[in-house]
Amino acid sequence: MFYKRNFILLFLLLAVSLAFSSELTVSYKNYSARIKYDSVSFPGQAFFVKMSITPVKEQNINIEASAELFGEKRISKANFYFIKNDEQNNCQLLTGLPMWSWEKPNPAAKIIIKCSVNGQQNLIELPVSIEEKQYPHEKIHLNESLSDLVSTPSPEKKEQSRILNELLQTVNKDAVYEVEGFIRPTDKTRITSEFGQTRTFIYNNGKESPSYHAGLDFGIPTGSEVYACGKGKVVMARWRIVTGYSVIIEHLPGLYSIYYHLSELKCKEGDIVNKGDLVALSGATGLATGPHLHWEIRMNTICLDPDSLVKNFSFSDSE
Repeated sequence: MFYKRNFILLFLLLAVSLAFSSELTVSYKNYSARIKYDSVSFPGQAFFVKMSITPVKEQNINIEASAELFGEKRISKANFYFIKNDEQNNCQLLTGLPMWSWEKPNPAAKIIIKCSVNGQQNLIELPVSIEEKQYPHEKIHLNESLSDLVSTPSPEKKEQSRILNELLQTVNKDAVYEVEGFIRPTDKTRITSEFGQTRTFIYNNGKESPSYHAGLDFGIPTGSEVYACGKGKVVMARWRIVTGYSVIIEHLPGLYSIYYHLSELKCKEGDIVNKGDLVALSGATGLATGPHLHWEIRMNTICLDPDSLVKNFSFSDSE
């Protein structure tokens, strides 16, 4: 049933993503490039771009490529990484250009690709549209213990934040594990807090502070099974003060999935896990007002709507 529900969701999201994808072929002296990309995306999501490079003649080729997303100004930049290479030196490269959830809509945005093949440099411009998307607001009342957890500074919390930020800033070009899209990490469907919500924490003394919800919360009982949303390497599996028992999986260069407030870890740091593998049991540890699973996606440190990655983002279905 877990895979059946995820397959249905994947099929529906795939149909939508295909409707918003475009294709372009360009030819140069040394090579041709077939480019597939998201022509439409939304704040809190990413534009994915795949290039299939074919040399004019069979030869060893050296490729360097990057992409930049522009609205009124540059929004994000990322390097391409190899996802496939054959004996004839035909190769496929992929990258993602993420946007924060507060990015302004722009129907005249563009992606500029800088591609160098054996020293031949070319610029390729792709027209794209950033559509409008608004996210809700919620107020969260914290009891005395949770108020203290949020407001009380500690050297341990500061060090844990430093370690987390350093990890999420890591872009390992060889970390290519999952290119066929994610699944949800649970078969339960009740969402208790949406991605991208702006929040107001209300403390037990009546004071308030703003916050931001970077993931998707599933309302599930403590002890529910939590699965890896895609193949990858476990780069964190430990206790943290604010997020409780926590798991982070590296899937692609700069792309991580995060699982918080767990009751029990079923993996360890360094493990290679497959899509659908059991990695933890859900709980209510850390800053949690009740049992739930917090599922979060980071790309180049930017928070993305996790459900936007439940699609075939490498466009491999149409090869």
